[in-house]
Amino acid sequence: MAVIIEVLNKQHKVIERHRFGQARIALGRAFNNDLVLYDKHVSPHHAELVLSEEGRWQLVDLASLNGSFVEPAVPVAQATELQSGQLCWLGEQALRIYDEHHPVPPALPYNSLEQRLQQFGHPALIVLLALFLLAQELFSVWLNVPEHGQSRWSRNLLNLPLLMLGLALWPALLAIWAKINQHEARFLPQLGLTFAVVVVAECWQALMTVLNFSLDGATAVVWLRDIGQTALVILLLTANFYLALQISALKKIAVATSLGLLLSLQGVAVSLLFENQNNLQPQFDNSLMPLTFYLNKPVSSAEFTKDSAELFRQTDEVRQEPAEQ
Repeated sequence: MAVIIEVLNKQHKVIERHRFGQARIALGRAFNNDLVLYDKHVSPHHAELVLSEEGRWQLVDLASLNGSFVEPAVPVAQATELQSGQLCWLGEQALRIYDEHHPVPPALPYNSLEQRLQQFGHPALIVLLALFLLAQELFSVWLNVPEHGQSRWSRNLLNLPLLMLGLALWPALLAIWAKINQHEARFLPQLGLTFAVVVVAECWQALMTVLNFSLDGATAVVWLRDIGQTALVILLLTANFYLALQISALKKIAVATSLGLLLSLQGVAVSLLFENQNNLQPQFDNSLMPLTFYLNKPVSSAEFTKDSAELFRQTDEVRQEPAEQ
């Protein structure tokens, strides 16, 4: 009767699976074993699996240095009969033993949501989203840095690679976590998802700026902005965890929602502690200028003052013409 041996890691995830048909299987670190193990705590000739006359597999320890154990951590002092699916240890190396008739779980259907999320890993989409974010940041720098401030321009442009690196750090951490737990890394889908949500957040912020201006700073707009940002954070974390964690969908949503609300509450607390809530001065927003403001060539303060004085003079002349007639 054939036997199947699974080699497990520290988290008891399968890293190798072997099938043997002979009645005696040598286990150890030496190269002349039937199953060669890598763990440094395994002896060169550590143990054997032997098929008994009754057709049962038995684990026999070969006077190894660190011993052999069967679930639940029972030392193997003599030939010990194993049940199909039982866990055993050679030193610190975990193995799971199955006979060839052990039932396997049914095949799982494709997860349509997971497949859609993985489409965000397309390189062309990632490049497009990255270019959009870079263009948005360049536009913000252009609005806020005067033309003659070359040093500030250089400093802000040097920050752009750091911004992209910072956005890539979270997907990298998720990929490392997934890899440690013997799951697919899926770095590119995680990166694409992060970029996509950041792009949506930037568009949401622009929409809220227009609404805030149109509605004279209504409190409802502030609440709507915060709720939208919180929803986007929860959406991003849910998608990230859906790809990175091997837990149920409900647990992924619960963890993402809790973490998203915690981050949002932290942001509210910081704003309450450090922002001046009594500042009622009008706030200038250069992102709401008409299109001609962005397309025309900028002028200096002196030229602007001169042009304004001339405009007022012409206006006074037009206003006085009907009175003279």
